[in-house]
Amino acid sequence: MTQRSSQRTKKRDKKAPIYSVVDLETTGTNVNHGDRIIQIGCVLVQDGEIINHFETKINPREKIPRSIVQLTGIEDKDVRKAPLFEDIAGTIYSLLAETTFVAHNVNFDFPFLNAELERAGYPSLSIPAIDTVTLSQILLPTAKSFRLRDLTSSLHIEHDHPHSAVSDAEATADLLNDLLKRVQELPTLTLEKITQLKLNLPQQTAGVFDAELQRRRKSPQPLSEELYVSHGIVLHKSRPITANSQREKHKYPSTKKAKEKLYGDTLRLRPVQAKMMNSIYNNYTHDEPKNMIVEAGTGVGKTLGYLFPLSYVAYPDKKIVVSTATNILQQQIIDTSIAQLNKVLPFKMNSVIIKGNAHYIDIARFVHSLSVIEDSKLVQLLKAKILVWLLSTQSGDLDELNLNSQQSPYFTEIRHQGIRSLNPANAFYHDDFLVRREKRLHQADIIITNHAYLVAHAQELGDGTRRPYLVIDEAQHLSESILKRSRRTFNFQKLRTAVHVMSGLVNNGNDRNLTDIFAEQALGSYNVELLRGDLNAVEEAVDLFQQALYRQYMASATSNPDNELIEQPLRNDQVMSLLDISGPVMMKLEQALSSVQLHFSALSHLFSSQPDRWLLSDRYLMSQFQSQLAKLIEADQTLNEFNETLQQQGEAAAFWITIRQSSEQSALQLSGGLLEATHYLTKNVYPYFAQPLFVGATLFTSPRSPYLYHQLDLERNNTLTRRFASPYNYKQNAKLLIAEDAPVPSAQNNSDYIKYLSDTIYQLTKNADYQTMILFNSLVMIEQIYSQLRETDLFDQRDILAQGITGNRDKILKQFSGGKNSILLGASSFWEGIDLPESALELLIITRLPFDSPDEIMNRAHNKLLQQQGKNPFYHSELPKATMRLRQGIGRLLRTEDDHGVAVVLDPRLQTRRYGKTILSSLPTDLPVNSKKTADLISITQKFLRNGKEDKVN
Repeated sequence: MTQRSSQRTKKRDKKAPIYSVVDLETTGTNVNHGDRIIQIGCVLVQDGEIINHFETKINPREKIPRSIVQLTGIEDKDVRKAPLFEDIAGTIYSLLAETTFVAHNVNFDFPFLNAELERAGYPSLSIPAIDTVTLSQILLPTAKSFRLRDLTSSLHIEHDHPHSAVSDAEATADLLNDLLKRVQELPTLTLEKITQLKLNLPQQTAGVFDAELQRRRKSPQPLSEELYVSHGIVLHKSRPITANSQREKHKYPSTKKAKEKLYGDTLRLRPVQAKMMNSIYNNYTHDEPKNMIVEAGTGVGKTLGYLFPLSYVAYPDKKIVVSTATNILQQQIIDTSIAQLNKVLPFKMNSVIIKGNAHYIDIARFVHSLSVIEDSKLVQLLKAKILVWLLSTQSGDLDELNLNSQQSPYFTEIRHQGIRSLNPANAFYHDDFLVRREKRLHQADIIITNHAYLVAHAQELGDGTRRPYLVIDEAQHLSESILKRSRRTFNFQKLRTAVHVMSGLVNNGNDRNLTDIFAEQALGSYNVELLRGDLNAVEEAVDLFQQALYRQYMASATSNPDNELIEQPLRNDQVMSLLDISGPVMMKLEQALSSVQLHFSALSHLFSSQPDRWLLSDRYLMSQFQSQLAKLIEADQTLNEFNETLQQQGEAAAFWITIRQSSEQSALQLSGGLLEATHYLTKNVYPYFAQPLFVGATLFTSPRSPYLYHQLDLERNNTLTRRFASPYNYKQNAKLLIAEDAPVPSAQNNSDYIKYLSDTIYQLTKNADYQTMILFNSLVMIEQIYSQLRETDLFDQRDILAQGITGNRDKILKQFSGGKNSILLGASSFWEGIDLPESALELLIITRLPFDSPDEIMNRAHNKLLQQQGKNPFYHSELPKATMRLRQGIGRLLRTEDDHGVAVVLDPRLQTRRYGKTILSSLPTDLPVNSKKTADLISITQKFLRNGKEDKVN
């Protein structure tokens, strides 16, 4: 075996511990149910050097399941002449004795191997064992995935044959060396903090940190120059923005020759992109610039296409605010487009990302939380992960941690509450990430935000009278961001839970509480007692509010046997009556909430006036109470916003109450929000900026449709429109296939329709390894199709991800993005707002045209509003939305000029209905569209994709 470790500059320390890095391939996951080892790979590592290795296939004396053959490539014939485990057990035992066992998921490999040793007549190995998964989670806090193949790829570790035991063991050995080096580079203070957490990690994994800390105490090491210590925590120094020494205007390179000279060897000039750049530059340097819409197809390079000309227009006196649809896209603009921009510009454009406060960590709150040893293993692991992350993060943006969910109550405790919540006297004030961000914001030339933040903070971003340039990237999502922001839910159960938690923090109990903290202070005890009464009053008021709502509007509601959710629409006058502040229920609730805030404010003032008096755990307790209080304040704000919406946008708003049929009365929810965003942008966003630039790959539903202008609050006669087609060869590299004999979808999902879908999906995806996304219009249908596919052998061949079954949207999207032959079953949220890496989607199956469900309560209300306005809901809203979604789906097939992709529509209405022709006319003009019988469609799809793969190889 070739030595894979890095070239050594010193002799190996033969006294150093020996790590036995092991990987097993098995017939299944449960040794107690008869599963057996079919391959073992073992690599011995000492002082960072691979010193020995052992690998062999093993005859399990049973048939290898097809799923394991697919995963490992090991078939029955490969192990027929291999040794039995009993024949090599002695060799394995002697090889591993006196070593430290290491595996990627050690709680699988180590117990499995020990069980097999015992079965062969040997004792279990009584040696330390370490898990590289958990070590990676702590030491590589920003990793997107902790699968071995993903880690080795990101760390550039050679790993040619995943799920081959010897290849996995060698890769894990290299990963171990990388992780041990990272442990050795941790600051001593960070190591101390990690060990103080008393982590409950698999086997003896936590001992890695203990051992390094013991070594460090004998041989101290200096702190890296990039780091500094603040009040017992190690942080990364903030990198200052390097300002341009000479801020002067530069001549815009309008010609092809001028651009090529500027680009040099750094960028390739794209003719269509160059036209887009000049078009934007000409508009914004005109005496009377207009609002501008630019539709730039996939491959045009739209982001650089607008950043390049606007940099020349804005620099050096004005800022550019770029708003995009998602947080992921924000980061991509910084990492890719602005990095490219600064390589070719003759001046530097400094940039900063800005998101909502809750995306950022509050360092003070986090440090307070370290004093509490949580019962949750996961929370303690998160604390260790964050301690390591703080050594590198410049932003404090929790999204960098790439967690599937940040809904844990722990995140509520450490999330930032905003700069206004900070006390300048706080020990961590000058270290605070939002304070740092504000400084960068003033120095930045380009501010990257998202639509949700823009809608809520337009005046703040507009910076008074400066009126920066505004780019709305992915402009088709802007209106929806306004609607989402306006739609709120008052959740009685969550509010009641927060009150109970706060009462627990106040009242006497086994743990230290506010009563204990202020026991020796008369004023403190007095306010604690008042707080106790306030919380009881809040709970009583919430109960009264919920009971009144239920009795008046839900008690007589009729249930739908096909839907567990009961939704009852409310008239606006009913909601106004409910929320009347002068009424007895709302008055009591408002008074109780105000009293809670008043008396906790008095306690906070008392607490901050005597900073040396309190324990770190006391600070954490106050922080916990404040976090729960924030939930009460947020709930109160929801009611206030409902009132405000009724006052300002009454006709364009809808409200309803919801409860599950199987739930208690206490689970009632009151929801509401805007039905359309008309006039919102012209009143609340546009006045603070220069004429906006709207950009996207799929903006228009048809050349004459007013839909986009209506959504963006624009007048057509004051808006300049430019469309730049994708340079990709759709004629050669893509196909749209329509199943002409597919059953027409109906409101009722009958068994014949479900069977057709499951059979067709199976035939399209079996014996293939194309990244496949299958889009449905409901989670119920996903569940039914998933259940049908479960009865086939497709699960033995492919990695099948289903929304609501194998994980939530974010989790399965992350898995799909890193997959090779995955099948993703997704509902409506997958049509919009997702971004996939290149070649991550090859086959798109659309089970039915993506119309909104007319039965959803907000859609019913919106359609009614449109009818009152004299508009046809189908042509004014439903058809444009469906057209946009289909365009977006098709647009994801080709991400590079070499990609091949097929979209299969299992809905004949795209071909047979008049509106289907309208939808088709919006797609790329050179996209081949064929209507075929299902049987022919399957063979055409597989042949086209197979030829596409061969073209890439050749």
